Amino acid sequence: MRWAIALITIAIIGGRLVASPQTDYQPADSSEKADYMGILRPEPATERQIELWRLGVFSATTLSLCGYAYSRMDDWWGHNYGPAHIKHNDWAGDGLVQTDETSHLVITYKITQAGIHFARWTGFSDPVSRCIGAGIAGAIMTWVEYPVDTHNPIQGFGYTDMAANIVGISFAVTRDIWPEYLDYVDFRISVKNADNVNNEIIAQSFAENDAFIYWITVSPVRRFPVHVAAGYSANHDSGIAEREVYIGFGTSIAEIAGMVDPRWRRKLDLWNFYEISVTFRVD
Repeated sequence: MRWAIALITIAIIGGRLVASPQTDYQPADSSEKADYMGILRPEPATERQIELWRLGVFSATTLSLCGYAYSRMDDWWGHNYGPAHIKHNDWAGDGLVQTDETSHLVITYKITQAGIHFARWTGFSDPVSRCIGAGIAGAIMTWVEYPVDTHNPIQGFGYTDMAANIVGISFAVTRDIWPEYLDYVDFRISVKNADNVNNEIIAQSFAENDAFIYWITVSPVRRFPVHVAAGYSANHDSGIAEREVYIGFGTSIAEIAGMVDPRWRRKLDLWNFYEISVTFRVD
């Protein structure tokens, strides 16, 4: 999990460093104008053009990260050469009380979002950018389930994991199509116990899996830089899985910048991966 966060963060930072302010995100099919509530409304705009050097950076970054993940496959997921099989009692049999499915949803959502962002930065139109982002996330997360988990003797193909992947991709694409209705909702992640975070991408114990909280955040008033959040995690302190539910109140760089210009809220939206808030456990 730590490597997943690190790789996404590196990709985001790299893209922001090489993007110039003049040619940074502009929707291909519409420009943006904020109304009195801070909601971005579409207006006609000029079409973008693909820049070859950006296409090269985007392609090289994507291939490099995928190649690195493939090279670490056995270290991250273990032996993956057994007979194909479906995970037994997929919904509850792993003892993780659905934190695994939740992590799939959040990670797939952020990969899709990053892919859309970089494709748009490269110069692709909005519809093509969404297809590219969804395609990258879908290919990566499907590969994790098949053939990797499918041929892992202690894992197996997880249909609930795949369902969570589809939800994550679908929401990222839908949110990008209708930001005026959905950009106040986001999925994020935070670390609950840093001592239990695994150095590798896949948790090897219940404690490592329980080290994270997965959040859905809602910003009720876009002009006001505060959001409310509901979080989900688990613990195995008593030897059996126990669900944890959290509520939180926080802000972000994007929300603060949106007070000055709502367009900056969108430009910085991809940075809102890690949830920073005052949190309370309620269950």
